[in-house]
Amino acid sequence: MRSTFALLDDCQYRLKAAAALLSVSENTLRTYVKDSGIEIKRATADNPNSPAVRIFTLDNIFQLAAWRRKQGLIKPLSATPICIAVELIKGGTGKSTTTAEIGIQLQLSGYRVLMIDLDVQANLTQLMGYESDLEDGEAATNDLNSDAIVHGTFAEVVKPYLENSRPGANKMDDISHYIKWPFGADGPALIPSDTFLGDLEHAIVATRDTRELVFRSFFRASTEGKIPGLNVKDFDFVLFDCPPSISFVASNAIAVSDYIIAPVKMDSFGVKGVSRLVGEINYIQSKSGQQPELIILPTHYSSNVSRVARMSQKLQTYKDNLPDMSISSSELFPKSQEYYMPLTLQQPTSAPVKEYRKFTDFLLQKIGAKEYAAAKEAAAKEAAAARSVAA
Repeated sequence: MRSTFALLDDCQYRLKAAAALLSVSENTLRTYVKDSGIEIKRATADNPNSPAVRIFTLDNIFQLAAWRRKQGLIKPLSATPICIAVELIKGGTGKSTTTAEIGIQLQLSGYRVLMIDLDVQANLTQLMGYESDLEDGEAATNDLNSDAIVHGTFAEVVKPYLENSRPGANKMDDISHYIKWPFGADGPALIPSDTFLGDLEHAIVATRDTRELVFRSFFRASTEGKIPGLNVKDFDFVLFDCPPSISFVASNAIAVSDYIIAPVKMDSFGVKGVSRLVGEINYIQSKSGQQPELIILPTHYSSNVSRVARMSQKLQTYKDNLPDMSISSSELFPKSQEYYMPLTLQQPTSAPVKEYRKFTDFLLQKIGAKEYAAAKEAAAKEAAAARSVAA
């Protein structure tokens, strides 16, 4: 029986596709296979008449990514997880797709990723292989085991923390069973969503603390080991797939994040959504004292559509937040939802995947440069303080 709706065993890659997934040359991949000792089967194992080429499974790919990290070839960018909210106050712009594709790309790069679905529509959850309404009685008839069932959401993770914060509260139970590993232990983790995620909004409204800072408080407690079953320091990146509306859930994701990625569909409503998002970010800054960096990612781009040029001009208002890249419109993305798997894993050499890979590389370079500058500034302050004491 399978643990997700995705047919993961059907994911098999030859050398070129496997190298594309890991963003390395074919020769480098051959070296990785040799040095890691990870066994890669040959096509002749299933068909003696086939060429004796290596066939990489999805497990092999994530194992190699994890091995690369263990060898020190990939180093964490920060001592604490870098939080990224994928948000725009408009639906249908590609938020779930962007979260899934970037999350997978980061994991394949050797980083440890936790994705959190904060939208009751649960599109990210579906892209990761789960149907949020699947019940126990249905699982077996679909050749699925109990791991395929969504037993809880981020609401079930955060609500006990809020209740535990009250005087005389009982100790929190372990929440690890709410975390999914759709591609195995070496793949990204997921906290899924379903219709009951709406309970989280009510729980935040009822709190006595600053309502926009609940997630920040929760994450701080998690890094201190106070959330049984979840220490976010186990991850390099936490990605939030946010709802397309103003809510305390979305505000909390913005407040705890270092970066906001706004996928903007190239139409007038998408551009208006950016304006509203900027206003929300400024409001959150007034509450938290922290302002995440906004990165605008144009999606559904097509040079053949006349309105795109006009929308591109409108986005120049935010040119400092706009990288020189976009995600093209493609019929491949809806199909990836049908197959319960991000497009990166289905067609690693396709044009849209290459665009997301380029954006992920841009993101890593930006984060790396910012973390380096922050570390350098901290070291300079420490040295100045030491000189002051010595004097």
